[in-house]
Amino acid sequence: MTLSATLVSTVLALAATPSMPARAQSTAPDAPATELDFEPMPVLSASAILRPEYCKGPNFTVRDQVTTQSGWNHYTIDSDFGVFEASGNMMLMRRVSEIAAMGAMQSMSQNKEFMKAAEQSAKVPLLVAENLVKKPADTIASVPKGVFGFLSQTGQSVSDTLSGRKGNAAEGNAIDNFSGFSKVKRDLAMRLGVDPYSSNDAFQKALNKAAWPIFLGKISVQGGMSFVGGPAGKALFALNMTGKMENALRDLDPAGLRVTNLAALKELGISKVDSDAFLNNTVFTPSIHTAIVNALSELGHVEGRDDFLREAAGSDSELMAYSYQFTAQMMARLHRSSAITAIVHTVHLTVCQNQSGTILIPLEWDYAEWSPLVEAFVPAVKELKGATPATGYSLVITGVTSPTTAKALAAGGMGVQTKALPGPLK
Repeated sequence: MTLSATLVSTVLALAATPSMPARAQSTAPDAPATELDFEPMPVLSASAILRPEYCKGPNFTVRDQVTTQSGWNHYTIDSDFGVFEASGNMMLMRRVSEIAAMGAMQSMSQNKEFMKAAEQSAKVPLLVAENLVKKPADTIASVPKGVFGFLSQTGQSVSDTLSGRKGNAAEGNAIDNFSGFSKVKRDLAMRLGVDPYSSNDAFQKALNKAAWPIFLGKISVQGGMSFVGGPAGKALFALNMTGKMENALRDLDPAGLRVTNLAALKELGISKVDSDAFLNNTVFTPSIHTAIVNALSELGHVEGRDDFLREAAGSDSELMAYSYQFTAQMMARLHRSSAITAIVHTVHLTVCQNQSGTILIPLEWDYAEWSPLVEAFVPAVKELKGATPATGYSLVITGVTSPTTAKALAAGGMGVQTKALPGPLK
């Protein structure tokens, strides 16, 4: 669900209750000042709002015109590897990180030693096609989808393969170890500072190509990284990882991550039914699952964590899954400064309360302009009941507000915390 849909559903649902009017009137004591003019959705300038490293780099340029819609800033990125779209500040960080990593792998592939290793390994995937004919179920089941997709596009048909080179014993042993290939990909991606489970096809193809010679033992990961020219994506990695999460993503395959996440959720008291519904939703990548579980684990046995997980399990797109990840991570960061004591859900909106009684609304929201919807949202939120009487209200967002919005929120008794997660904004 988009931000605007969340705001609409929250306002309408709360307005339907007897204690809540359909629209906040200007005479309501907590209503924002109505003399402030509403603002149209703006067109922003990338160079004005972004830190320089996210505007332009060795392999990319972000187009300066940035539209806003559904709570996200929408970016278009021209790069040496194609044109990419990014919905949201956080997604921009990921795409820039991936482009930087592709540039690093391009530098790697242009090194003479690496080119030699790649040439030696180029013929090995031919053996996989033979395995697909002889035992297709075992072969396909043994590899991640990304590996299979890579190997199935080597430019050789099965018939060509069967009449061609068979490979030697050493190559056959290497082919049997597909889990090793997956491990090499994860290790290389993490060293480059990029999510190994990124859905960016261009990045995955580049990663497969770079990882293959390393997997076959023609060169080490460290040796390959030594050929990287210029900065990789490490400083730009947008997953907001802890050291524990970084180790898990590097060392565990998807099945291992699932087992670890399932155990962590059980420790939190989440039912097997709710855990399975969440972990079985394929719009979540293993890294998003792990990020959310880690954030909830940091919160501990907070009331409402099972409700949050059930809501997240209903995500129907990757962007929605990321929004739940960012919400969970914002709650974890808030928890470090003032313990979160309860999580409450209402019509797809996550609300939590800290130990001082403040009601907090964490949202992935890039730019909040003052609009009738936001005006109605403020008093609607104040109708929400926390575990204890509210002592204050605060909107916590990943982006920023317009000056008018900040003024109106303050007039309505709503605090605001901006840039609640590390992001690309100045």
